[in-house]
Amino acid sequence: MGGQRNKKKKKNNNDMTFIIIPRITARPVKITTSRTHVYLAVLAAVILAIGSLVLGGVYYSRQAEFQGIDMLKQEIAKKDKKIQSLGEQIEEIQKQKDDIEKKQEEIKRLMGLTVERNRYSEPSRGGRENGDAGLMNEEEKDFYSQAQEIKEALALEEKELEELIARVNSQKDYFRSIPNQWPVEGEITSPYGWRSSPFGGGGQYFHDGIDIANDPGAEVVSAGDGVVIFAGWQGVYGKTVIIDHGTGYVTKYGHNSALLVGEGDHVKKGEPIAYLGNTGRSTGPHLHFSIFKWNEPQDPMLYLP
Repeated sequence: MGGQRNKKKKKNNNDMTFIIIPRITARPVKITTSRTHVYLAVLAAVILAIGSLVLGGVYYSRQAEFQGIDMLKQEIAKKDKKIQSLGEQIEEIQKQKDDIEKKQEEIKRLMGLTVERNRYSEPSRGGRENGDAGLMNEEEKDFYSQAQEIKEALALEEKELEELIARVNSQKDYFRSIPNQWPVEGEITSPYGWRSSPFGGGGQYFHDGIDIANDPGAEVVSAGDGVVIFAGWQGVYGKTVIIDHGTGYVTKYGHNSALLVGEGDHVKKGEPIAYLGNTGRSTGPHLHFSIFKWNEPQDPMLYLP
């Protein structure tokens, strides 16, 4: 009997009683449970709290990583856009460089110089990188290299243009005598070369100049400095002016309505010499313009800008 009482007493000692007193009802609520259950509940709460903290930390850590990834993606997108823009700018600069080379070739041809081509067809790729270039990726390095090559090529083009300008300044009389100014504004209605007769009848004949159509009375000017060696009526060309520019160049201006110069007159490039008309054998008002070099007809379009 004594042992059973001791066991019961020990059991009662392990129990814990919680009394809850409501604010409205006067009757308290009594809850009795064992210490073991309380300890387990506290342990579960602690584990839950720790787990929540760990999960929260992991969540916020992942969020930071995701934000970092998004920022990295944005930076990559900006860099790609920058590279694309750089590539487009380089293409535009390359086009400008090609245009400069074409103009140089035209200037040389008008000056009677030998045209050199493809001087920059095999550019050097070595020795291009500096400290910053070492931090670039391969695509950026390629753009940087292209930009450097174009820059060096343009520097050579500029130097050559300066030399050409100096040469022109030292030989102004010669270059002013080259017939490379448009004699009149208007539309080219018949080019240089073989063509069918505008008067019908079939067959082909050689047209030694170009026809430039405009309204009657339009001002016709000399294509270069020179001396008038003919001013009058010339067969199918009607009222015609012929100018000797020296160094083998002679120009002819036909179908005029009136002449402003006479034989022996010295004329300057751009000086009015006649008014456009429809005299001679012509299908409408226009200027027939021819260029001869040592008595050989030349295509005027090779000289006119």
